Amino acid sequence: MGKEERKRSGFYSLRLLKGNTRVSVIFLPLWSIPYAMFNFYLGLYMKARGITDQQLGDLIAIGFLAGTLLSLFSGMITDHLGRKKTTLIFDFITWPLTLCIYVWANNFWHFVLAAVCNNFGRIVNVSYTLMLVEDATDEERKAAFALSNMINILSGVFVPLAGGLVNRLGIIPAERILLGLAIISMTTMIFWRNHYYVETRVGSEILQENQKKKLITGLRINLFGNTISYLKRKPSVLIGMILTVLFNVYLPVGTINSLYFVPYLAEQLNQGEVLVSLLGLINSVTIWLVLAFLLPRLQQGLFPLLLGVGFHLCYLIILLVIKPGTFWPLTIAIIFYALGFGLFRPLVDALFADITEGKERAGLYGLNSALTSILSALAGFYSGRLYERSPVAIYLFSLVIILFCLAGLFLYAFLEKKPLGPWVNLPRRKKESPSSSRIS
Repeated sequence: MGKEERKRSGFYSLRLLKGNTRVSVIFLPLWSIPYAMFNFYLGLYMKARGITDQQLGDLIAIGFLAGTLLSLFSGMITDHLGRKKTTLIFDFITWPLTLCIYVWANNFWHFVLAAVCNNFGRIVNVSYTLMLVEDATDEERKAAFALSNMINILSGVFVPLAGGLVNRLGIIPAERILLGLAIISMTTMIFWRNHYYVETRVGSEILQENQKKKLITGLRINLFGNTISYLKRKPSVLIGMILTVLFNVYLPVGTINSLYFVPYLAEQLNQGEVLVSLLGLINSVTIWLVLAFLLPRLQQGLFPLLLGVGFHLCYLIILLVIKPGTFWPLTIAIIFYALGFGLFRPLVDALFADITEGKERAGLYGLNSALTSILSALAGFYSGRLYERSPVAIYLFSLVIILFCLAGLFLYAFLEKKPLGPWVNLPRRKKESPSSSRIS
């Protein structure tokens, strides 16, 4: 399906993808389905194993602090080992190994170890993303991010099955079964996918160059040289990075994927665990509809990003004013969240991929991951204390993050001299030369 055919149909097709990009998307369900099922109840599982509200925040902070250190070296490791080998090694540590620890964890320090191992994913985030985007065209990248998000979201339709298992067996045995299934599925995906991967063109060039250089030289250049100077030359790339960082900080605190979400609904809003699982189904179906039919028709320009931020604001406002025991306002809130996520997440990822290029990509994604880890660690540390003192405060905190995203989007539009939508146009400065930037 070509670009014009996709525009007419309004649907992204797997046939558009090639090579590593296609392989990454095809194998994704083996990760996303088991992840959706065990992660939805992970917060309740931790609390059933004796973890307090404040310790939940501490675990988020400790994990992200470990992720900060790993992120600093993620670009260097990816360039030194290659995109393919890095993804194989650190994906195994991040998921099967971490989940094994979750299965037998019965105290705070066991969960600390799991949180540290899970944040080796900061390295995988770089290498996997480069496997996904480096040999792809702009159109393939947009399709890959949209399809990946579609698969991840559709996996949420299995959450009610997890809810039924929890209802029948109890949270601890049910979660252990879900974790065991995830270990098997994710291990299969990691090694099977690696069989079909080939090193990217840029990755191969860097590996050849590394054979002629000392490792410490590459480390110094990746961490402090090209990346920082690149951002100084292109401030719009810095703003694009800040947008992705802020949204990634928001995800573990104020969204449906947060460890606080199910406990908040069960303990503060008096919602049953099985009923809460239906919200996961509503979320998945709504985001799938957005990604399948709405996003392909709105993917040009910055307006879908603005619309996505607006929907997230509506979602948070409802959570701030809703009364305990009422279910239908929650349904409306989740629909707003799903609309916002479906519009914002794939396009902000595609935007950052499009405005970065060449051999600086690994360093830029490494810095992006490091900033995410640092801010997420701070957010996790304080969110646990906020939740323990006043659970609704974490949604006020999330509202502030989204407002910063809105400000960043306006600033990016100004720097790139692009309109935010049919009714929002920023002043245009005189162009010094034809723009080579791409609309995401």
